[in-house]
Amino acid sequence: MKTLIFTIAIILFTTTVKAHPDGAKPYWYPSSFIYGYVTGCADQVEKNQVPFTQLMWPEQVRSVCSCVVDAFRHSVTYQEILDNSTNAEMVMIATATFPICVQQEMQGLNN
Repeated sequence: MKTLIFTIAIILFTTTVKAHPDGAKPYWYPSSFIYGYVTGCADQVEKNQVPFTQLMWPEQVRSVCSCVVDAFRHSVTYQEILDNSTNAEMVMIATATFPICVQQEMQGLNN
């Protein structure tokens, strides 16, 4: 059992980490992509009437979507986004960061 845990730990720690270190300059993305993603994301969030949207103005929803784009920019290059093979990775990044971005924006409302 210890060998199995050790093997899994080694595999996890030897895989490459995709994210930039703190303070690193994010990857470049064209403004048209950023604008399009934020607009599309905000439209879908509001269309689906996600519960947190009842507490936020549309600009705050766009701020949440912008936060997700920032997560992309720190994890994946624009060229990798254009390659459809990274779609699963993009969904994973968005799914993981969206609740954190909502929480950050909600904290801004409370201050």
